[in-house]
Amino acid sequence: MRTLLAIAVLLQFAQRPPMAPAETLLESLIVRAINEQPSSGVPISVIEGTDHSAGDILITCRECGVATQAMQKLHHLITEKDMPRPARTIRRLTSIDTATAQRAKAAIFIAETQTRPLQVLRSLWSTAGIADDVVEIFARHGAFTVDVRSFENVGQIRIDHLGVPTTTLVTSPPSRPEAATAGSRRSSPDASRAEADASVSNQHAAFVAAASAYFLATLPNSGAEALLSHLTVGAHARLAEDGRRAVAQMGSQQRASGDVLVMFGQAIEREQRRMRSFERFMPTPVDPMLRSRIADMEKGITSVWTSMGITSSPFVPAAERLRGRAGEDRRVPVRTAAPLTDMAPPPALAKHANAGEIAYELTCLINGQRSISDIRDVLAAEFGGVPLPAVVEYFERLVKAGAVTLR
Repeated sequence: MRTLLAIAVLLQFAQRPPMAPAETLLESLIVRAINEQPSSGVPISVIEGTDHSAGDILITCRECGVATQAMQKLHHLITEKDMPRPARTIRRLTSIDTATAQRAKAAIFIAETQTRPLQVLRSLWSTAGIADDVVEIFARHGAFTVDVRSFENVGQIRIDHLGVPTTTLVTSPPSRPEAATAGSRRSSPDASRAEADASVSNQHAAFVAAASAYFLATLPNSGAEALLSHLTVGAHARLAEDGRRAVAQMGSQQRASGDVLVMFGQAIEREQRRMRSFERFMPTPVDPMLRSRIADMEKGITSVWTSMGITSSPFVPAAERLRGRAGEDRRVPVRTAAPLTDMAPPPALAKHANAGEIAYELTCLINGQRSISDIRDVLAAEFGGVPLPAVVEYFERLVKAGAVTLR
């Protein structure tokens, strides 16, 4: 009898469907509950955590229909259905709040627009964080098709310069009853289908925001180990995108120029920063074994450097490289107590298609360790074609404004 029972249990286990990636981060019961929980009631701005010293997770927005739905989902599940309260406080934020941002570990910005499909926009290179992977994993749950792209300005509430990585979720706005009534007078099958698709899209976006915020607010949790594996897989996927750029830049002869080396080297360091950001969510002091594992992960992805044939030399971090380039600027910008002024970029940068993003990212990259040339290299890798003299001119303007000093 015991043998038959054991066989039956084994057969049942063998027939169990494999877990979806989202279910490796949160228990399947919680994933399903967040997905199925309706959004209703009064708007919720704060879901208090159990440990105020653990920091906050922000859901930021300007048009906040989807963000409100995400907060309502979590509020109902925690207050009425006994879902465990997270350690970190989850806040919905509609404007820059420096005091709140300084407590935050990560932010998810929700951009509502009628003209775009469901998209995930990654954080800036300066603040690359684990939330990019978390949001992407939950966005793909349920076989949803989602377009994942690098950073793009869609009106984000800018708190990256305060050290808060911001991942953006682009979705359709929730339909309004009055709009639906007016539209019904001139409805067509195509219009009805578009409205239905938009409704499904923003409902899924509310799930993604809620699940991502809850997961980040409960770290370290049972999905932390799986997230480390996802970070390695995600790093290789993103570096594959950068590798295609490098191959295209090298041309048919596949000769790596200095620009190629800078771009791909900075891409590797971006992923290493993302891996290290995992420690922001761990209790202090960080477990030495965890720190050692992350160091191994960082080292592991550098193998792409030589395996692509870009160079036969081992990867060396930018801070340790001997540059020897003409015209480099080794001065290190340091912030002062004065606020970073929002000034127009120099003419050479103003001509760039991403002039505004470059000017903002430039200030985000000031950490008291990167030189002006280091910052220029990150900007060139992220946005392409950023001349060093223009970066120098912008920093000298910041110095005159009293926002930074150069040492």
